[in-house]
Amino acid sequence: MSQILGLTVLEEHFSRDAEFDLAAFWARYLTEFRARLYQAEATIRLSPAGRERLRELMSAAVIQAADETATAPDPGGWITAVVPIESMVHAEADFLRLGPGVEVLAPAELRQRLGRAAHGLAGLYPPG
Repeated sequence: MSQILGLTVLEEHFSRDAEFDLAAFWARYLTEFRARLYQAEATIRLSPAGRERLRELMSAAVIQAADETATAPDPGGWITAVVPIESMVHAEADFLRLGPGVEVLAPAELRQRLGRAAHGLAGLYPPG
């Protein structure tokens, strides 16, 4: 969905340099943007359901990193992987979306943030 709420067409015009390659510029810009976007990494464990959900909810960079760094599944089908994260706040929100299908192993600060969130949720939604 577009975020543009309105626009005004101006009388001004510009001429683009004939040698300017918009597709190449955009590809380079996106590569650089993604490099700036992810500031750290998290080591996570994913259940089979968590890995499937990750594919539905996370960015292509996170999915690719999970695939490239995944360990062999343990007897329960869980894998361990290292994925890029944007910030602690963003990573907390992203991983909470995976519910019990993800366990953050590192960094400790992110693990603690998820633990506090899970504890708070458990207080709101007791089993039964």
